Amino acid sequence: MLALIGIGLDAGDISSKALEFIKKSDSVLADRFTSIMSQDGIDFIEEKSGKKVNALSRADLEDNIRSTITPAKDLDISILVIGDPLIATTHHIILDEARLLGIKCEVFHSSSIFSAGIGESGLDIYRFGPTTTVPFWSEHYKPRSFIDVISRNLSNSEHTLLLLDIDQANISPMGIRQAVAIIKGADNDKVIKGSKKVMVLADIGRKTQSIIYTEFSNLDSAGEETRGKTLSIIIPADLNFAEEESVKRFGRLILPVL
Repeated sequence: MLALIGIGLDAGDISSKALEFIKKSDSVLADRFTSIMSQDGIDFIEEKSGKKVNALSRADLEDNIRSTITPAKDLDISILVIGDPLIATTHHIILDEARLLGIKCEVFHSSSIFSAGIGESGLDIYRFGPTTTVPFWSEHYKPRSFIDVISRNLSNSEHTLLLLDIDQANISPMGIRQAVAIIKGADNDKVIKGSKKVMVLADIGRKTQSIIYTEFSNLDSAGEETRGKTLSIIIPADLNFAEEESVKRFGRLILPVL
């Protein structure tokens, strides 16, 4: 059997049912490509399950996915995923390939940025439009389509959750200053004005969690405060009364996980 196991957003978030499956697994693999998985999370799972966790490469998850999962025809194999396992398209492809190969599958769900992040923001989940990603730019790769998504959402009075890219070469998250520079470079039509209030979600679900609600023009100054953290940004549409009341508690306040 092949199991896709969501390990949540912090060490210890994984469910007891998922840990029991890991304990009886013949092989435990970790997807450290689609999102950054902390070593603390790996250490916790290894300690509680008694199993060694081996990292998967991008090639293992994409080009060689059939070779990666074929042993699950005869063995129990766990693939660990940060957050919830069925958020990324990659994991749906894994399930599709497994089913084509006649491999039995099971999914263990957990918290993700889509549930915890939007919940912590105080914004109405029913008012969010499509999510998009701010990608790293290179000399010959400077996509701007994420600005189009933000623009359409704002015109529909919908909030936008912006995920930030991961530097795969160094396994490090995009910093706030990098994100702001790319957004400004892509925003030729000035969809996001300097006075626009935005929200930064940093290390959501962890003890190092912080949430900042400030004007877009002020985000550069949040670099030190958010350094090394996994970040997402929310571009809100105009807030309703209940949302206005909810976001009053943020500002530049650090909000620890209780």
